[in-house]
Amino acid sequence: MNETTRTFQDYLKANRLKLTSQRKLILDVFISMGSRVTADELFKEVAELDDGISLSTVYRTVKHLLQSGLARCAHYGDGTTRYEPAEGQTSYLICDNCGKKIPLANPYLECMHAEAARQEGFRMFQCRVTIHGLCHECLTKHETERRLS
Repeated sequence: MNETTRTFQDYLKANRLKLTSQRKLILDVFISMGSRVTADELFKEVAELDDGISLSTVYRTVKHLLQSGLARCAHYGDGTTRYEPAEGQTSYLICDNCGKKIPLANPYLECMHAEAARQEGFRMFQCRVTIHGLCHECLTKHETERRLS
């Protein structure tokens, strides 16, 4: 079982749901498409593999993919909601001196954002964090220059 499937299964289990063959198929097709898709487009792809899957099952599964953090909404001003795999880094530390961009992967920070959204009754689809400051190298150089002057 790959990491994505394990994450989805853990989410479902925590919500007293099962990883059914239909949910697994929808997950696999969604990840394999790898691009921004509507629920209808996803349904068409899935229905070619299993004509017993309904559009409402796809919509419910997409909702679970969003809530599990495996998918995110993508809105582009045309009124159509698209979904894309939530892969890749979206939070960074950025050095204001040299411009270095350091990926920030911190499960505690992610949990804090999710909890803050939950407390406000807000459904979070995506969170991007950018922290500006000085990287270790620039900070060390700055402190060395300050000591020498």
